[in-house]
Parts: sequence; C-alpha cells; structure tokens
Amino acid sequence: MSRVRSEGLVVGGGTDGAGEGVVAYAPTPDEVDALRRRAATALEEALGFVDQHGNALARLRVRGLLGAEPVEDCARAIADTQLADGSFPLLGLSQAGAPGLDSARAAGLDTPLLGTLEALVALSDLGAQHHPCVEGAARFAGSSQGVDGSWGAGESEPEKRLFVSGMLAGLLGRTRVVRPEVLDAAGEFMAGLFSPDRVSGREWEALTAFGVFFTNVGHDMADSALQWIGRELERSHRMRVFEAVLTLRTLLHCQSLAVPGASLEPFLLLTDLLGEQGADGGFAEFAAGEDATRVEATLDAMLGTIRLCEGL
Repeated sequence: MSRVRSEGLVVGGGTDGAGEGVVAYAPTPDEVDALRRRAATALEEALGFVDQHGNALARLRVRGLLGAEPVEDCARAIADTQLADGSFPLLGLSQAGAPGLDSARAAGLDTPLLGTLEALVALSDLGAQHHPCVEGAARFAGSSQGVDGSWGAGESEPEKRLFVSGMLAGLLGRTRVVRPEVLDAAGEFMAGLFSPDRVSGREWEALTAFGVFFTNVGHDMADSALQWIGRELERSHRMRVFEAVLTLRTLLHCQSLAVPGASLEPFLLLTDLLGEQGADGGFAEFAAGEDATRVEATLDAMLGTIRLCEGL
C-alpha cells in the first residue's frame, strides 16, 4: 500500500489506549467545500488510472460507481458470466490486487468458488446484492460448504479458511436467498475462531472477515465482537498499520462507515485517503507488481471517496 501520510491528523474520538482522550475534529464549511473539490479532482484522476490499467469489467464497474453507467448494466455484465451451476469464472479482482482474495488459494478455494466470491464482492459494491443471479451463487456456495461450516479445502488450517468463509457468509447474509442452515453452520465455524486476540494482532484479513460476518449475519456474539473489531480497526488506522484505503475496504465490505467501537470521522478519513493517491492517479502506489495490480485499490478508494463525501 502507499506510504504517503497525512501529517497531524488523528481519526476518532475513542480512548482505546492508542490515544487517550482524542478530541473529534470539527471542520469549517470552507474546509469541507475545499475537500469536496479535492475529492472531485482525485476521482477524475483515479478514473484515468482505471481506464488505462483495468480490464473491461473494471472500466464498466467504475462508471457504475460514479453514476456514469446504470448499475443494472454493470450487474448484468457480471451476471452474464455466470455458469450453469450458479458459480462464476474469475472476474479479475484477485489479479487486480483486491486485498485478501489472493489468500483464497492458500485456503484451497477452487476457481469456481473464488470467481463466485469475486462476483459477490463486485455486486455488493454496486449495491446490486439482490440481483437475480445471486440466488444461483448462493445455491452453489451452499453446496460447496464444508461440514464444519467453512469454505476451502478441509485439510488446510482453519485460520487459512477464515477470510473466505467470513466473506462468503457475510456477503450471502446480506441477501434474501441464502438458506439459514448455511449461515448457521458458518456461524459455528466463525464463532469457534473468534477471540479478541485474533483481531488485535493487526491482521487485516481476520479483522475484516469477522467484521463482515458479524455485521451481516445475526449471531449472539455479534454485539460484543463488533465492539472489539471497531476499536481495533480505528486503532490500526490511527497508528497507520492500516492505511486509509485498506481501512475503508473493511468498512465498504461491511457496507457501513459506522462500526460499533470505532470513531472514524469522514472528514479526517477522506483527508488521509486523498493523501495516499499517487501522481499517476492510482492508489497503493508502492504495492509490488505491475500497475494493473493497483486497480482494485483504486476502485476501493474511489468508492470510499464517494461514500465519505456523502457523510460530510
């Protein structure tokens, strides 16, 4: 991820040990207007980066996020790739640097399941999680679930199956078509792995998996778990363990800028985010690999910018 920092900014109003008694920052109307103008310029430059380095679907998705193309057209383009069994081929999110998805192979996730996870993420970002194609995806995911409620190869360590299992269950929990027993089984797996220590080790994948699951699936542990998750997310951002674009990716997966236990203020978070943009318009400037592997981080930053501007 990019190492550019926004100096002197502190996010939050909590007292979690990382910064006692942090005072919330109240921007003036002029500061908000200036940040909005800066955000508009950043979105234009980021669009140029995605157009140059993204595949055809990424270029369509970014226009759907910006409102330049109907979301229905973007969702249809994804749905048109669906296979007869309800699964999806790879859509390119993993190859374009979507955080966490590269770990799916370590979990033993096969290509149809990884493609299905990519499709669910893309549809969720577009607000199209209730598209008719999701019913087939939910059916396929349910048929591929392990006996312990997880997804991935049973011989892999449970910790390696944590991210993909939390993501799949959480994304499906947002729909109206997943069978309750699928979520119940996933809940047993996720609850069995959860502990405060597991989300306090600055491990983005574990924190995000639990966050997405407990945000979207009803569970007895949800309230207490999300308090730990929110505090750790805020602290990790404040200490710059997680940069703004990665912090926002967690919030976007949870479909909320307000996670219990976290006080991440839109003005400061957006200021931090815009400070991470590279001169070429893309984000994750110092990520290893070619520029094409920065496309998903740039899409995340663009969606995060839109959502944060709405909260100013």
